Amino acid sequence: MLRNRVFAWHMELQNVHHRLEKALEDARKAIRSGVRAQALEPELRDFCFTFCTALGSHHRSEDADLFPALLDRMPELEPAITRLKREHQVLSQLLADFQQSLDSPETSPQRLFQQINDIKAVMKAHFAYEEGYLSHALRSLDAPESEKHRMLGNA
Repeated sequence: MLRNRVFAWHMELQNVHHRLEKALEDARKAIRSGVRAQALEPELRDFCFTFCTALGSHHRSEDADLFPALLDRMPELEPAITRLKREHQVLSQLLADFQQSLDSPETSPQRLFQQINDIKAVMKAHFAYEEGYLSHALRSLDAPESEKHRMLGNA
């Protein structure tokens, strides 16, 4: 039973990450298509609202619920969790900057594409570190599977 629960938690973390990565790649493709920024603006605004909300929810849930639960069990995770929380702040700032660029009519598609690439690079490295480092820690987490949404967000 424990092995199944650990697998389920690990898979849920990966599923959330994959859904967020796909949404970001969809936005990259739209920008890369060469369409002017003004033509993309409604789709990018929708994307940013949805993506930024989902990623923010995921990270807030981890910060408020998952990380404290893990630290209760494994205080030695504190340096890794501190790093992950700092990366959450970096991603939050990158997303805020992207939103600001969307709000500016002078922003070129190239600038938006560069910002999306920056977000993708930081997000991908963050997710890889988090999944790799926390997979063993999830073994000690005895929260019920019904807590996944609260601890991982609804991305």
